[in-house]
Amino acid sequence: MAMTCAKTGLKLLSSSSIRRLEDEIYALRMKMEQSYVEEATFGSEKVIDLSRRLDKKINEYMQFRRAWAQQS
Repeated sequence: MAMTCAKTGLKLLSSSSIRRLEDEIYALRMKMEQSYVEEATFGSEKVIDLSRRLDKKINEYMQFRRAWAQQS
């Protein structure tokens, strides 16, 4: 069940939603690491794309964790 933070207006996630974000982050990290092994460089477009996607997902996670902590 998602709630909205009165202070920030952001939708707050339930603990199961946060867990899904953690799982997505883990999966992206594994894909990025595997791509690095295959490409043998951090500079490949595939690795860079996965890194950017991972960064966005981590930022989303951190934003919702802060909001979750404030509501508790």
